[in-house]
Amino acid sequence: MADAVASVLLNNLLSILISEGRQLLEFDDQFEETKEELQYMQSYLKVADQVKRRDRNDILKTVMSNLRELVYDAEDVLADYQLLFQKKHEGCAPNFTSYCFPTHLKSRHQFGKRLRKINQGVRKVKENMKSYVQTAPHQPGKDEDGGNMGMTYPILMHEAEMVGLEDDSAKIRKWILGVDGPSTVIGIVGMGGIGKTTLAQKICHSESVKNSFNHLVFVTVSQSFKLNELLKKMLKKLDIEEESLGGNDVVELLESLNRKLDAKYLVVLDDVWETNEGMWWDSLKSGLPQVEGSCVIVTTRNEEVAKSMGARIHYLQCLSNEDSWSFFSKVAFARTGGKCTNPDLEGLGKEIVARCGGLPLAIKVVAGMMLGKSDSIHEWRRISEHLKDELKISGKDEPVISSLELSYEELPAHLKPCFLCFAMFPEDFEIDVEDMVNWWIGEGFVCGKNGKTAVEIGEECLSELFNRFLILGIDKDDFERSYVRCKMHDMVRDMVIRIAREESFFVRLDCGGSPAFSEQSRRLGIVGNTAVESIGNSSTKLRTLVGKDIQSKEMIASLKAKLCKVRWLRVLSLSLPDWNLDGDVVCSDWLSGIGSLQHLVYLNIESSALKSLPDSIGKLRNLRILSLWNCPNLKRLPVSITTLEKLTAIQIFGCGSLECMPEGIGKLSNLEWLGWFNPVNKNGSRISDLKNLTKLRELCMEIKSVEEIEEGEWNVLSMLQHLQILKLDFGRISVERDAVVRKMEGELSPPLKSLRELYLWKWPGERTPAWLSPTSLPNLQFLYIESGGIREMGPRFWDSESGVWKVEVLVLGWIKEMDEEWQRMRKAMPSLRLLKVRNCPKLKSFPFDVTDGGDEKKWRKEEEDSATGAVEEEEKGDKFYSFAREEEGNKFYSFPREEEGDKIFSISFINHPLHAILTTS
Repeated sequence: MADAVASVLLNNLLSILISEGRQLLEFDDQFEETKEELQYMQSYLKVADQVKRRDRNDILKTVMSNLRELVYDAEDVLADYQLLFQKKHEGCAPNFTSYCFPTHLKSRHQFGKRLRKINQGVRKVKENMKSYVQTAPHQPGKDEDGGNMGMTYPILMHEAEMVGLEDDSAKIRKWILGVDGPSTVIGIVGMGGIGKTTLAQKICHSESVKNSFNHLVFVTVSQSFKLNELLKKMLKKLDIEEESLGGNDVVELLESLNRKLDAKYLVVLDDVWETNEGMWWDSLKSGLPQVEGSCVIVTTRNEEVAKSMGARIHYLQCLSNEDSWSFFSKVAFARTGGKCTNPDLEGLGKEIVARCGGLPLAIKVVAGMMLGKSDSIHEWRRISEHLKDELKISGKDEPVISSLELSYEELPAHLKPCFLCFAMFPEDFEIDVEDMVNWWIGEGFVCGKNGKTAVEIGEECLSELFNRFLILGIDKDDFERSYVRCKMHDMVRDMVIRIAREESFFVRLDCGGSPAFSEQSRRLGIVGNTAVESIGNSSTKLRTLVGKDIQSKEMIASLKAKLCKVRWLRVLSLSLPDWNLDGDVVCSDWLSGIGSLQHLVYLNIESSALKSLPDSIGKLRNLRILSLWNCPNLKRLPVSITTLEKLTAIQIFGCGSLECMPEGIGKLSNLEWLGWFNPVNKNGSRISDLKNLTKLRELCMEIKSVEEIEEGEWNVLSMLQHLQILKLDFGRISVERDAVVRKMEGELSPPLKSLRELYLWKWPGERTPAWLSPTSLPNLQFLYIESGGIREMGPRFWDSESGVWKVEVLVLGWIKEMDEEWQRMRKAMPSLRLLKVRNCPKLKSFPFDVTDGGDEKKWRKEEEDSATGAVEEEEKGDKFYSFAREEEGNKFYSFPREEEGDKIFSISFINHPLHAILTTS
């Protein structure tokens, strides 16, 4: 198969050369030669992609590696060329023709020399590749889009929804609920990929279990862990804030855990590999109070681990043939409700499933891969034979390894480098999906096309990886449409790390690690306080530098020195969360050299020590995404950021000391995402400055004072006709609340037709504003209202004459005075499919107990429809209604239909599968 990165970058490079290369007059011949040679190489790569990884010999691997480096170098040359033009001709249209001036002879000579070297290298690679790959010459105009995106939205299937574990789940639930002593330990033992984690999740999501325990803690232990970090994860699951955890002292953390688990609890320790002869387990046990009926579940591949923890063991077996096919169908035929509608495919599908050996991980990965395939018999037969070939050479855990290898080989070319990025993160690390998409954009792995932004294309790539089960979703967004964080199964992670290393994709430094560096390593990942000298030894050709949890002054000093040398860096993402180094010179100016990173596209900083960004950030002419997270001491942004014409996103979160956006924000005409905006009357930007941001798609605005809003200024939002997401925060308004309401009360004219999502935090009025209406927001689909003194929805909210709400998801939280009625809400929102409520005790007749201010309550339309919609069956002349009971697997109950004159008695379930109400119609 072809090199993952080379294929994508070569396509990008050819696009640039074709669109702009014709204008590079002084290097016309050399750029034209580069383009032609790379077009030939593109054809070879298409054929080479059919060569399976295991069939690539060392010589072919070397040829592919050399090609990858040449593509990197060619892209760097072109990027330098464009940057030089920008410097020499600020404000001029980019036609590149002015490079013919004599003053640029030196630069022209350097570029010419670099181009000649690249062209010579490409010719040599082409000659070497001819010995291994035979292909026809490149045909201009041939479709080179590279693969099928498959489904462009994620199947939000929770791990606990896997079929075939009902009996196992029922058995362990019985053990758990029957516990009559303190802190019983139950072990789930089985081989990798058999579904131990899924079974534990299924048990925890059971209503009977959730209702039986006061505290439920689910944490992953993993192979390499520290007890203090494990305890912190457990305490966070118990809603203890990070800043309240204190230090790393194990004794103090154990005491905190003991105090917090003050009632009946269930603790799940997932993926335990060893106990160090019981040392860490004995310590952890000392922090678990002896509470009657409490329980600990441990999942492990090693039976001896479970025994050493004193566990009552349940051995998990592979799925039956019937359950395997059912699970496969649920994923592979998701488009048709989990049913195979093509009988010709069923035989091949069952043949594929049989090769998975009843292992759920193998089944779902292969099924996710088939979801994106066509119904071609030839294609399904090819996959079946390919999987058969993989099984012949696999060793231990054959079906899982074979399915993973096959799934990677079948990834479209554009997804492979995206997938390899996940190798950079530590085991069980929870990855922010937004950060990952930004990384892909920074490296050029995803680009905007066909009317879609780069972010939208990146989200489609994420959905594809979710649907293939190569990454696992952790938390859904507020409206439960997509995941906000993800992680990898350890077996998937092992595979992606191996492939990434084979392709010199990255180097990762864990705490204390000092691996040998290759000049070909273009990506460096740092975790913790690794050896300082390792940073200095890394390649100067780095494209991506990712650092997590860096807390050492020596480390950041080394990084500061490194930033001056990595001039082709595209992505810089650094997390320095726990610093308390106020006034330290090393920390206060550690970003002072950032102006040298003039190819930088994505800058992401998380640092408690950061107080300001240097003015030199204005030199980053190619910066597209600026992301600042949890920088509580950051007070200002330099005015120079308003000169960054390519900036498309400013993402800000957890920067409470930030005063305002600098004056001139309206000059950023390409801005699509403004993650925080606080309007001011002077020395900063106002609401009226937003009118020039006509490409804006997402806006988060914080209103702190009535003086920040001029009369009529609010209607500026109507001019943002591409705005899809609006977040408004009034949390800091303490006085003049009525004045704020008056200034922001009026209807939006014209209506904001593009808006799909609205978040409203702490609205200061007792009624919702007049613009919160189906007239002003005719296409709103997702509405989130939290806190504040709202007592009722305003009159315009209910105005059905001027329009009908299209809201599908409604979230209400901590609005303690709101006393609206459920049936009125449903009538006003006929498209509503999901309702989420927390701590709104005065709501009336809602389909759950709103007086319980603890857990979030949910209503789903499909569940209500399923519960109340009786299915009429004909059986021996009698008619029956059938009802599915949710709790106990797939069991069904039938009730006879009785007729008394014109009245028909039926039974419907409301809110709970066992809550039956007799009704007549």
